Amino acid sequence: MNNWRQKYHIEPKKGWLNDPNGLCFFKGYYHVFYQYAYEPEGGNKYWAHLKSKDLLFWEEAEIFLSPDKDFDKNGVYSGCAFIKEDIMHIFYTGNVKKDGDFDYIYAGREHNTVHVISKDGLKAENKEVLMYNSDYPEGLSCHVRDPKVFEYEGKYYMVLGAGTMEDKGEVLIFESEDLENWKHIRTFETMAKFGYMWECPDLFEINGQWILMACPQGVQGGKYEFQNIHSCVYFIIEGDFRTNGYISEYKEVDFGFDFYAPQTFMHDGRRLLLGWMGMPDADYTNPTLEYGYQHCMSIFRELDFKDNTLYMKPVKELESIRKPVFEYAEEKVIYKNPDDKRAFELEISNFGESLKIEIFDTVKLDFDTDRGDLELSFIANGYGRDKRYLKIKSLESLRIMIDSSSLEIFVNDGKYVMSTRMYPSNYSDIKVSGNIRGKLYSLDI
Repeated sequence: MNNWRQKYHIEPKKGWLNDPNGLCFFKGYYHVFYQYAYEPEGGNKYWAHLKSKDLLFWEEAEIFLSPDKDFDKNGVYSGCAFIKEDIMHIFYTGNVKKDGDFDYIYAGREHNTVHVISKDGLKAENKEVLMYNSDYPEGLSCHVRDPKVFEYEGKYYMVLGAGTMEDKGEVLIFESEDLENWKHIRTFETMAKFGYMWECPDLFEINGQWILMACPQGVQGGKYEFQNIHSCVYFIIEGDFRTNGYISEYKEVDFGFDFYAPQTFMHDGRRLLLGWMGMPDADYTNPTLEYGYQHCMSIFRELDFKDNTLYMKPVKELESIRKPVFEYAEEKVIYKNPDDKRAFELEISNFGESLKIEIFDTVKLDFDTDRGDLELSFIANGYGRDKRYLKIKSLESLRIMIDSSSLEIFVNDGKYVMSTRMYPSNYSDIKVSGNIRGKLYSLDI
């Protein structure tokens, strides 16, 4: 019996899921496309498609994009949706591996920027290549992909992740007046090398501040920084991104084991984010493989920018499926989960000198005020996951979203987040100790 099926996270019934693509609201529905392969171990990439009225209940649609052209025959890679005049414009990377003895990193790969449209949000029409390898700046490797398009002050802009022949990651910025003809206007990069490739870039404005989000691959890590083999960061942009603006400080988006390739979009005044709860090239595994599927998405997160920091919190729609279990204000609490439920939300505040949380038989969260370390560790069933650390001056609040096989831990009103997959062998106990006040909800969907 598979106990690890998620209750309120997007995951495939069968096959492989990775990057979220084409997030948008169109014709009364939220649309989520994602990188999909028919085999749970991965393979040639398609765009799977889900739609929803409320971000909670998702309807599966037909495969939206397939690798059926010469210019995308080895995968319809990641991209975006852009809505204009009641038409959904889709941009993605068409992957082609040439026959021959190539490494496909520095030679032998086409990475075409492709455009399609959809009038109903269900079927794609008019595939056309907008840019071939020769249209990108010189000196780049075969790592050029993941277009994200937006409009600003009457013109259209596209960001593309890239890596140079010297293995330096960067983001390319293109400009267009018609969504068809694109001109490279500048490149964002760091002075020192910061990874060999910046995947899945996203450039957006929030509360008057421009933010560049990207996933640098190959950044050297430490105990508190870049603890995964790849990571996701956001840069604060100083000045005009089109001309003399530059990227200043960076901060990591998530400090857990499983979070990558996020994408954002705007609807109804909210900047929403969805990420892949996975990690490319990780040395830990997911036992759902034996059931024929692998990976899931994060929950949708609403973004805010304040105090020079990007905050994230669960979308308010999730509050509609809450059912109170109990409130507590004491030294130690053990919830026995008599109904064997899988989905919960745990809120904690008013901390004492220390905090310890154990979730089912699997995950432990420890905080000690003297060290200032929040430690996420696995008691068992981590399948290669061990420990992750977050350095914080003080612990003010925790909001923990629990599903059958995942945790998303929002720290200090979402200033920090730690996300991980987990695979409990039983769901009997949630234990909290540390002279705290909190609430536990079940999430029924």
